[in-house]
Amino acid sequence: MAIDLQKYLAEQYQRSIIKGKKPGPVITISREYGCSAKDVAEKLANRLNELTSKKDDKSTWKWINKEVFEGTAKALHLKTSRVLHVFDGEKKNFIEGLILSSSEKYYTSDQKIKKKIIEIVRSYAEQGFVIIIGLGGVSITRDIEKSIHIKLQAPFGWRVERMSKKLSMSVEEVSKCTRSIDKKRNILRDSFKPKSEIPELFDMTFNAMTLTPDEIVESIISLMKLRYLV
Repeated sequence: MAIDLQKYLAEQYQRSIIKGKKPGPVITISREYGCSAKDVAEKLANRLNELTSKKDDKSTWKWINKEVFEGTAKALHLKTSRVLHVFDGEKKNFIEGLILSSSEKYYTSDQKIKKKIIEIVRSYAEQGFVIIIGLGGVSITRDIEKSIHIKLQAPFGWRVERMSKKLSMSVEEVSKCTRSIDKKRNILRDSFKPKSEIPELFDMTFNAMTLTPDEIVESIISLMKLRYLV
């Protein structure tokens, strides 16, 4: 059975309110393949920690990325590769599902894995002071009031050339890989998005070709100050 994400997120939000603490603050960073989100996240966390230390705030900003793979796999007693299958946006057909269910001692459906992913990402977001890279984070946390959602993008040719040099691969190979990963990331993000969700999820979109990570970070912090998130 498909997850009613809108209902599920509303329940998660209400639980956090009952606990007496609004969830967040949280920042999500989505990116096209070839745009370095880790550089931005790391610099942003460092800058935010500098600012909070000046205010004698003991809260520490952190950033997460692939840790959720391991957390989900551990919670469901699965191999990390099984969770990666879901993150890659791949759908099993009926025959593949039967093969998996017969070969795994405790078969876990893609829907159950997605629900656990949501729970883990939400737990980070509700604790607050976290920057989430990818992981469908923008769709999973969009309802949180104390949140900002960032998208990093750049021209296709620039991204391919950059990754071709970085990976020492041909332009043809990287072009194919870039299209595939962009598609999988879009599928993953949309799979977590409620049907009634607004088409555009992001608050700020940056061109990674023309802007440095430092410039992007300072722009994000400016918005956070305007929203009293820092």
